[in-house]
Amino acid sequence: MRNTSRLILGELHRLVIYKILPISLLVAIFWVIILLFVSKEDALNVAPLFVIIDVCMMSILLIGASHHLEKQEGTIKSMMMMPISLGQILIAKFVASLVLGIESVIIISAALFFIHGLTFNYALLLFFIIIAGAVHAAIAFFLSLSSKDFSSMLVLLMAYLIPLGIPTMLFAFGMIDAKYEWILMLSPVHSSSNLITSAISGKFEVSKVIIGCVYLVLLTAALFKFAVYPKFKNNAVRG
Repeated sequence: MRNTSRLILGELHRLVIYKILPISLLVAIFWVIILLFVSKEDALNVAPLFVIIDVCMMSILLIGASHHLEKQEGTIKSMMMMPISLGQILIAKFVASLVLGIESVIIISAALFFIHGLTFNYALLLFFIIIAGAVHAAIAFFLSLSSKDFSSMLVLLMAYLIPLGIPTMLFAFGMIDAKYEWILMLSPVHSSSNLITSAISGKFEVSKVIIGCVYLVLLTAALFKFAVYPKFKNNAVRG
C-alpha cells in the first residue's frame, strides 16, 4: 500500500513536471470563461459537453503525451528496478489519470454554482466521472502502448474519435435522431456522455444509465486485463 501511494505521488509529480496538469487546468479555465458569457439555460446544456471533452478526449491526449515523455526518459524501465509489480504501476497511473478529469469537473461545477447558481447531484456525477474516466484511461493506455511515438498516437486517437466521438457531438446538437441512441451507446464516448449528461441535467433514463454503467465497467476490466496489461508488460520488458 505504501509503495502504491508513493507511485501515485510520483505520477502526480510527473503530471506537473510534464506540464500535463497545468494544461488541463488551463482548458478548464477556458470553459469557465465561456460559461461567463452564456445564459443559465445554455450553461446547463454546454457544461456536460465540456466535461465529456475533458474526461473522454483530453484525458486520452494528455495520458498519451505523458506516456511517451516517460518512454523517452526511461521512467518505466527505472520503475522496473523497484520492488513493485506492474499492477501497482498501472494502478498509480490510473489514479493519476482520474485526477485530470476530477479537477476539471470541480472547476466547472464551481463555475456553474457561482456564476449561474446551478447545482446537481455531485456524488452521482463523481461516480459517473470515475466510470467514464476509467474506461478512457484504459483506452488512452492502449492507444499509447500501440503507438511508436506521440505523432502516431495522435493518428490512432483520430481513428478512435472520428467514428466514436463525432456522432456523440452530432447527437448533442440534435443532428442525430434520438431513436438511434441505443446504437450510439456502443461507443464508450456516448455511454460516458449519457451518464455525465444525466447527472448534470437531472434527467435520467434508468435503463440507459444502468446499461451504460455495466457496459463501461466491463469494457474497462476487459481492456486492462486483455489489452493494456499484456502490452504494458511487453513494453516494460523491452524498455
